[in-house]
Amino acid sequence: MDKNIIIKKIQAILHDPPEKALILGKVGHENRALELMKIIEESATITNETKDADHIASASDRVNFPKDIDAKVDFSKEPVIVHPLPGKEFKIPSSATSAISGIDYKQIMSTVDDAIKEIASKYPDLELRYLSLWAELREIIRDKESGSSALGQLWELLPADTRVPDHSIWEHRRVASAIAGALPEPALVLFSIGPIQDFIATARKTQDLWAGSYILSYISWTVMKVISEEMGPDSIIFPDLMGQPFCNLWLKEKGLKFIETSRREAVSSPTLPNRLLAILPKNNVEKIARDAEQAVNNVFTEICFAVKEKIESSIVELKNDAIWEEIWNRQSKDFLQIYWAVLPMGKKDEYKGFIETYKTFSGSELLKDFEKLIKEYETKGFGPNIGTVYGQLYRFLEKTHGSRKSIRNFSQQSEPHYKCTMCGVREPVHPERHNNQSCKEYGALVGFWKEKLRNKFLDIKLSERLCVVCLTKRFACKHYFNDKKGFDISTSYPSTSTMATAAFKLRIIKKKEINDLLVKAHDYTQKIKALVGVTALGEPPPMVLGACRDNKLCEDFAKLEGDWLYEESLDEKALYKEYGLDKSEGEFKQIFKSVKDAFGEFRKILKENEDRLKIDFGTPSKYYAIIQMDGDNMGKWISGEKAPEIKDVLHPEIRKQLMEDSNWQELLKQRRSLNPSLHIAASKALRDFSLKVVREIVERDHLGKLIYAGGDDVLAFVSLKDLPAIMRCLRAYFSGSLVYDKAGGVKIDFQNGSGFIPIDEKGYPLSLTTSKEPKGFLYSMGTSATASMGIAIVHHSYDLSKALQEARDAEKKAKDAIGRNAFCISLNKRSGGAETFGAKWYYENDEYLEGVLVLKELVEAFADDKGLSPKFAYDFKTALFGLNSPDLPDVAIKTEVVRLAKRHAPKEFKEKAGEIVSHLMSLKENGISLESVSNLLNIAAFLARRENQ
Repeated sequence: MDKNIIIKKIQAILHDPPEKALILGKVGHENRALELMKIIEESATITNETKDADHIASASDRVNFPKDIDAKVDFSKEPVIVHPLPGKEFKIPSSATSAISGIDYKQIMSTVDDAIKEIASKYPDLELRYLSLWAELREIIRDKESGSSALGQLWELLPADTRVPDHSIWEHRRVASAIAGALPEPALVLFSIGPIQDFIATARKTQDLWAGSYILSYISWTVMKVISEEMGPDSIIFPDLMGQPFCNLWLKEKGLKFIETSRREAVSSPTLPNRLLAILPKNNVEKIARDAEQAVNNVFTEICFAVKEKIESSIVELKNDAIWEEIWNRQSKDFLQIYWAVLPMGKKDEYKGFIETYKTFSGSELLKDFEKLIKEYETKGFGPNIGTVYGQLYRFLEKTHGSRKSIRNFSQQSEPHYKCTMCGVREPVHPERHNNQSCKEYGALVGFWKEKLRNKFLDIKLSERLCVVCLTKRFACKHYFNDKKGFDISTSYPSTSTMATAAFKLRIIKKKEINDLLVKAHDYTQKIKALVGVTALGEPPPMVLGACRDNKLCEDFAKLEGDWLYEESLDEKALYKEYGLDKSEGEFKQIFKSVKDAFGEFRKILKENEDRLKIDFGTPSKYYAIIQMDGDNMGKWISGEKAPEIKDVLHPEIRKQLMEDSNWQELLKQRRSLNPSLHIAASKALRDFSLKVVREIVERDHLGKLIYAGGDDVLAFVSLKDLPAIMRCLRAYFSGSLVYDKAGGVKIDFQNGSGFIPIDEKGYPLSLTTSKEPKGFLYSMGTSATASMGIAIVHHSYDLSKALQEARDAEKKAKDAIGRNAFCISLNKRSGGAETFGAKWYYENDEYLEGVLVLKELVEAFADDKGLSPKFAYDFKTALFGLNSPDLPDVAIKTEVVRLAKRHAPKEFKEKAGEIVSHLMSLKENGISLESVSNLLNIAAFLARRENQ
């Protein structure tokens, strides 16, 4: 970075001291800021550019109050913090309130001094000092404070303006720094990368699915790294790079010492989106954008060629093959596209000119209310500036970017001959000849893949022939990210069969005290390994492996690929064809017989223990679920259309004063203008949800495996055993629809949720079953934000690409047909007959009702031997024709359904059966058809089968 830019940024970051909210009215904060600047850089001062950056950042983030009101708030006496997205006041714990009211501001200043001095002493390099101020200062301050007056996590929330406490001093300082680095003419720049859906969704294995997402996340970081190297990471408004694993790795490489090392799971998580917004200098933005384009192409080629080099090191004759080389060069070149649009913000006082331009393109009506606010600012407040119209600037930029994306970059590219078995678009990689035959011939092409590639790389299936892009997805993790970059990330994911059989394995492993059962399970595992080699083992879901508790017998069984728990997989002819190439037929038959015998012994001892201990281990399920969740209206959240009203983000005392002004009574009902801090808050909430929350819900608390979480976008494979519970938790934690009390712990509450996520001492979310007390909290998207979910329940052998499409189709139905804030489940049984059911997460009409709780209640009732017989679902479907009679009143329908339910319930369950029917009828009253209710019953009965529990 240029030294002058670094100094500008340091001045902007420190123009307001971190403790400003606590010393306001006690110490002149500008003199205080100057003291801190001098510790970092002797030549630093508060220049006119520093003041301009502060004024623009303040205008973009704050409400401009009339000069004639007493607009002051003493935070130490009246502390208020507001969640910026729903505009909901955060209930500050009494211990924190006491710490604030009894604060020794001189001690606080001394702690901050010590932290700044620590940065100055640790880093002689000015750029590292700047990066530390951005990335490390807050945690260094927290480490240095002690005693009852320690603020702890409240440091993160100290408001930039105590009158508008919906954004912190840290957000304000980083926005000011971004603007300072871009002056005198800052520009908003929006970048995106594509193609997205096809690249991610084209998959034959779970690992392919994850790899596509991970590569795109890393490519997005490549663009962000170019900007960060040139203009600093605080130039990027969203996504929030603070705490992102790729950014942390970069900061450590740069030389920062206090950055926390990201967990292996975090580094393995593709969490960065394919879009970013930055504030950059107008005169340098094109160069930065071109550098980013070049970096994207270079890095993607580098990833592809790392895979190519690995293959060539195992099959040396490929190195000098012209056709092999041509295919790799052709298919890796310009595969990814970067789109960018630039909007100069203008000079500080040029806001009027932009408003007129905006009206020309968007019409006057859209700005009618906003212009009333501007007029009030101009006549009674402090003068607006270009920061005041940040929201309009962003919306204009979005339209420009959309127009750019609609102009597709086109280059003629020939893809001859046979096509890749994964994507069906590009030619599979191959040399010119194999066994003296041209690989243009099908037999030679197949022979090369079977005899050469699969012989060396067992992750390739017998039937696969892949192009450069799909082969790169298969091997990039191992041969680029681990071998070349040293990331040490997991290279395998549970197969669909391993996911389907996870509950069966868990039932056995939880009974590990039954040693003879485990010995037989282990023996069978060893026999399978002797038959098929290392492909016998895979990656189990974390909960299954965790249940082993370092028991070796358990761990081997946990890792057994799920396919080998199905008797139909033990097909001697098929297995010999795939795995018998290196064995004589007699040798193979002998090993196969030992496998069949071991499988028989395992099943025999399983049955004996069931009979002896009265345990029902059941059989391995052949089905699993794919969850696809996506935030609703995220474009509207990012564009400010879902922002709270102005009155909701103000301190109560200020709101009370403004309500006495007739003009402001109406202005307070306007939506809060879109601002950089709202962008940062949304980005921070999505970052924490994807990095810290989702994996814990799916893998720690339930029997599932997270594939990716890119902010509001989640894809996970889960066992049917925990499906309703995972669905409900993901939705609740997304919006912070949670409450906590000491007696009940953390509970889901969609009506009274706090908007925050309680966390433990390590910063991870508290589960619904823990007895721990919260040690802090994370921002969520807030209780006004919603999400929709699609679930596909499919057979483990069902084509993965089709299964993913069914999950996406179900999610689309939840959003479009059901109307968002909804879920939709699609059950695709191999025997035929698809069942689909969708509902809102909750209804709030005459009675409060959660759709997923009705599902959970039914599953539990059907699974209970003393509960409701699954025959009720069949009888309900049979009765549909009569129940749908247009002349039949709801009371009569309910009476008949109650009769059917009670007929299939034992005496002690009849009352509960009546309650269940009441909930089913409530669904009908909320617009769900009886056909859909019938589908719900069938899905619940399917989930309640023993093998699915």
